[in-house]
Amino acid sequence: MASLKGIGSSVVPTDLVDFEPDEGLVAVAVFDDYVKAGDAGLAILAMGNAYWMILHDERYVICVVKNRYAAISAELDVLVALEAGRVRGARFEYQEFDFGWRSFALYAAVLIACFVWQGRADIVSVGRVDSVAMVQGSQWSRAVTALTLHADVVHLVSNLISGMGFAFFVCRFFGAAAGWLLVLLSGIAGNVLNAVVYYPELHYSIGASTAVFGALGLLTGIGIWAAVLDPDHRLLLPRWLVPLFGGLTLLGLFGVGDGNVDVAAHISGFVCGVVFGALGACVQRWFSVLQRWSVACSALSLGLLALAWYARAGA
Repeated sequence: MASLKGIGSSVVPTDLVDFEPDEGLVAVAVFDDYVKAGDAGLAILAMGNAYWMILHDERYVICVVKNRYAAISAELDVLVALEAGRVRGARFEYQEFDFGWRSFALYAAVLIACFVWQGRADIVSVGRVDSVAMVQGSQWSRAVTALTLHADVVHLVSNLISGMGFAFFVCRFFGAAAGWLLVLLSGIAGNVLNAVVYYPELHYSIGASTAVFGALGLLTGIGIWAAVLDPDHRLLLPRWLVPLFGGLTLLGLFGVGDGNVDVAAHISGFVCGVVFGALGACVQRWFSVLQRWSVACSALSLGLLALAWYARAGA
């Protein structure tokens, strides 16, 4: 909307001094954009009033009958206020970051190295999720170490591919170092939640899939927050349900199945990821600052893994 000015019945806006409406009409608004002028016209029609759109000096002037000027002008003022509120506070705006291909190589290197390690040493029993040991014995470091263990090559490759796929978009939104840290934290929180849910029943779990579905949850949380702030409400359903249904669909397709699939771990990681994703999206601009501390974020992620394994090795 270029301008929208209240004017008297015998006065026109100062930038339209040479504009002379037809007898009985008065200019109520002027626009540079035809679409926005049409939107204002629709608002006038919705009030049950007629309007005339006149092209003048490459601008669109909305004219109405004089005796309806006051009511229409007040209605258009409300329209302007709503539009201004959307632009300033409602629309979801975000910055995209470099996904950092080195971080993906590091992710693969860590998982492959741990897989080779577990083939040469008996580390599964001390590193896996153990609901009783974690809740009753306070061995919470297992929530971290379990993410680096896998049952076989297929399990490993599956988590490598799917993890990189989801993490790519997470890193584009939060940055490489911060994005991977959030994925890791989602996986850790998911394993903790999974152990708490199963306790006092004994339950074992391994695999990076909790973090993988944490990454999916992060994307879903971002989508939910974006939909809540998006001013475009053309759907009958609340817009935040769209990314939620999308995330749940992917969770159902890939996170639930027969055999040794730990459904509860996948759901736990997903739920924690949704929470972290929505919270992170609230303050996405802060992640611009975190780009300066990418080395520190990377060190924190690797440090969590190293400290967790150090604690398990000494157990």
